Amino acid sequence: MINNPQSITAKSSATPRNDLFLEIDQTPEEYIPELLQIVRLFRQSVTIKQTSLKNWENAINEINESDVIKKEHRKANIKRLFESWNESDDQQEQQETLEVIESMNGISI
Repeated sequence: MINNPQSITAKSSATPRNDLFLEIDQTPEEYIPELLQIVRLFRQSVTIKQTSLKNWENAINEINESDVIKKEHRKANIKRLFESWNESDDQQEQQETLEVIESMNGISI
């Protein structure tokens, strides 16, 4: 393990992955389980957000490319979804959903 903080700068590489490995090398062994948990949670949150965005994009494309009857049916389903979302007591879930919707191009609420 590298104990000199200055050596991290001297050994800094051209890639963030290698820099991350150097930082991990600097971490005392007793903190490795917590660091692992942080990295896993970060990866999971990024993956979930990407999946949510992709699902919204697919839903919007499905709505825009459907025939009139399917569009009306989907609009009614979306209206029911927003009504149930609006009635939800979980403000954190509402905020996260709103952020996903607002991140979509061409969508406004």
